[in-house]
Amino acid sequence: MIIVNTGNGKGKTTAAIGQVVRALGHNFKVCIIQLFKSDIFYGEQGILKNLDGLDFFSFAKEHPYFNHGISLDTVLKQCLEALDKIREILKGNKKYDLIVLEEFNIALRDQFIDINIFLKLLKELSYNSKIIVTGRGAPQQLIEIADLVSEMKEIKHPYNIGSKSQKGIEY
Repeated sequence: MIIVNTGNGKGKTTAAIGQVVRALGHNFKVCIIQLFKSDIFYGEQGILKNLDGLDFFSFAKEHPYFNHGISLDTVLKQCLEALDKIREILKGNKKYDLIVLEEFNIALRDQFIDINIFLKLLKELSYNSKIIVTGRGAPQQLIEIADLVSEMKEIKHPYNIGSKSQKGIEY
């Protein structure tokens, strides 16, 4: 099963983490491969990295939109390392019941990952695992092959009146 959490609203990662907790509660083996989130900023990482039954990998921790000093070539290389991790999982002996590909829609949207290569790997992964792909701007090709697509839609957000992101809520 392929699940996609997308849209411009809040809650894509939060929903995926809820699924992770549910899966771990059933003693499933879970893997998260995350893009564009630094280790020192996002609160969920401190908890997730310490949970039994969960393997957590983080690549391309900075996105050029937010970190203007990072080169596009560096981000591209790091996103390709994330794809290599997926290939390693496919070839390895360790099987996961659930794999979360966090913010991969962003990498697809910004063309750091080739959509055709990603879809091929995703189909292979989905033979043995349930997959959740998160991030804004899911490409139409991904939406078409997914079994479940949820769109988080922003109705109102405090950013729009100048509020800053809130620790424990946005990160």
